[in-house]
Amino acid sequence: MRPDLTALRDSFRGDVISAYDPGFEAARVLFNTRIRTRPAALCRCADTQDVVTAVRFARDAGLPVAVRGGGHHASGLSLVDDGLVIDVGGLRDVAFDSAFDSAAEVTAGAGAGWRSIDSVTYPEGLAAPGGECPTVSNAGFSLGGGYGPLSRRFGLGCDHIVAAEVVDAGGRVLQVTEDEHPDLLWALRGAGGAGLGVVTKLRYRLDPVPATMMGGFISWPIEQAEAVLRLYRDLYADNDDDRLALCLLLSADPAPEISLYGLYVGPLPEGEKALAPIRAFGKPSVDNLGELSYLDLMHALGEEIPYGLQSRWTGGYFRDPGPSDDAIATMVDAFARKPSAYSMIRFDLLAGGAVARVPTDATAFVHRSAVHYVSVISLWQEDSDTPANLAWADDLAGALRTHLTGEVYQNYADTGLTDWAGAYYGSNYPRLQQVKGRYDPDDFFHHAQSIRLP
Repeated sequence: MRPDLTALRDSFRGDVISAYDPGFEAARVLFNTRIRTRPAALCRCADTQDVVTAVRFARDAGLPVAVRGGGHHASGLSLVDDGLVIDVGGLRDVAFDSAFDSAAEVTAGAGAGWRSIDSVTYPEGLAAPGGECPTVSNAGFSLGGGYGPLSRRFGLGCDHIVAAEVVDAGGRVLQVTEDEHPDLLWALRGAGGAGLGVVTKLRYRLDPVPATMMGGFISWPIEQAEAVLRLYRDLYADNDDDRLALCLLLSADPAPEISLYGLYVGPLPEGEKALAPIRAFGKPSVDNLGELSYLDLMHALGEEIPYGLQSRWTGGYFRDPGPSDDAIATMVDAFARKPSAYSMIRFDLLAGGAVARVPTDATAFVHRSAVHYVSVISLWQEDSDTPANLAWADDLAGALRTHLTGEVYQNYADTGLTDWAGAYYGSNYPRLQQVKGRYDPDDFFHHAQSIRLP
């Protein structure tokens, strides 16, 4: 039955776009275009009061809801069939303040991207660990954990959250801090997208970053892929220097190659020394490693996945000390047989360092020890190519399963998981259920992988 949106439109400051309005088809498209979910309406919120209005309307109308920020949810849970999408992507104000508790902090609307935040904080010589993709919202990134180039040195995005503004299931606006609603703050630090409320604003603690560092990109022809993967694994096997943060990518754009990218968060001479063995390894086809700013690196990242492709995103954490030679051979062989030139394999997350120094029960984020995470990312355009591309990703993930811990990064949500609660939250899940019961006792914020009531 078509909901009557008249009362909602009359009190809403942003845009309410229903399935009968021009622009609806474009508005409902996610980063992963394989998702074809059709909500009854999308509420593009202009401010926190719009979020309150949308929550109360949906509750009164008996409509299911989904919360959307940047539209990057890997499995499409930021949309809901025949329900109301509360879109906070337009909440993008960013404000720097050095007065909070005598420490520099930044407050950002839930929809702001990291480039916008960095442009405010970096001129002050400061940054919070942000992500690579410019169209991912800071809230979606950090509430689910938040790995980035600064994480090994300073910690996760969620570790830097010091306060949040949240609209709860009753439409109340909560100011969440260590003193007010500390249990909810604990949960938001790692499980914020799991049905606890709508986050409209976040405040982050900032860290000092050097004006310039050593970093950038270096690539080798695909024929050297196995050797480079072994180099990468061994680089972190016995290395406790948390300043070295390099990620790995197997891609075919513009030609099949294997690349390392990232930075050394420390003095330039020490960075040069740390990167020297990598630059001397094999026969690189491209070496752009050199002196650069953190802002320069962040502006160079995140464009490797074009917007508008269909995708299947799966993977997991490798058992220490990282991928075995057999696992490496399996990945390189599978990469050579991928059905789409867009598809890739990424080691895009690095734990250890500052990430591992936080106890697993200090926040909702439990994945603190494993160093390497592999993402198998199948990307394609045409619907007719879907079966082959889904099979490629799932077959490779299945072949790697015995090499993985069974834990999965919740920001890469996979609705194919049989035990998603254990994979995402591990031993922290029962406590999350208690928090869910306090702040959403009617399970209003429900989706396929929202935290279940105790």
